[in-house]
Amino acid sequence: MMIPRSKLFISGNCVDQLQDALKANPDALCIDLEDGVVEAEKIRSRESVAHFLRKTRLGCQVWVRVNGLGSPHVVSDILALLGAHVDVVSLPKTEAASDVIFVEKLLSHIENLEGIGRQIKIVPTIESPKGLRHAYQIGKSSSRVISLQLGAGDLSSATGIDRSGPGLDFIRASISLAAAEAGLGVLDSTAHGLTDALVFEQDALRAKSFGFCGKSCMLPQHVIVANKVFIKTTLDSASAF
Repeated sequence: MMIPRSKLFISGNCVDQLQDALKANPDALCIDLEDGVVEAEKIRSRESVAHFLRKTRLGCQVWVRVNGLGSPHVVSDILALLGAHVDVVSLPKTEAASDVIFVEKLLSHIENLEGIGRQIKIVPTIESPKGLRHAYQIGKSSSRVISLQLGAGDLSSATGIDRSGPGLDFIRASISLAAAEAGLGVLDSTAHGLTDALVFEQDALRAKSFGFCGKSCMLPQHVIVANKVFIKTTLDSASAF
């Protein structure tokens, strides 16, 4: 499986915008059931996303960011993917290998019910000091894991490290080294508040210099930049980092 150069977020309560989002030509669309959906809309959004993805195969990788393991929604989020055209579960706030193993068991359950032999992949997001400390073990926890992903916003909030300063270099280097040791690729965090394409490009180039192979995007114009900055990387070649 190719590790996406660009992964465009779209909120789970905006299913009607998914086809339009493809016009930006992202390598992956990540439908967000977590931070992008307020509590009162989570159940409705999950049902709407699952219904849409059972009927529709989008023309790029399809990721679903489920709620974290501390949420009462995570089990229902994953079970709702039964029969849906989903390639990757994006697991936020991952802090231990056991988090991934728990999700893997739920995915195995729905895949066994389907009986079609597919395997949904997992990309854990590292968003806390504990998660960063366990990044290698998280990466090695399951053959479903194709990449680690940095969540710089929450990690910055948890540590006080300025995500726009040199502290981010240390974080990027740490997660990149853990991913490389685990034989995985690594994706960079989305850049909140960056509407200037040139500033986004500089941020993407900085991530690339630390071995990152792709970046999350909040805006369609970010996709164009990320696709230009990063090169296409398959899972097999990622193990050679």
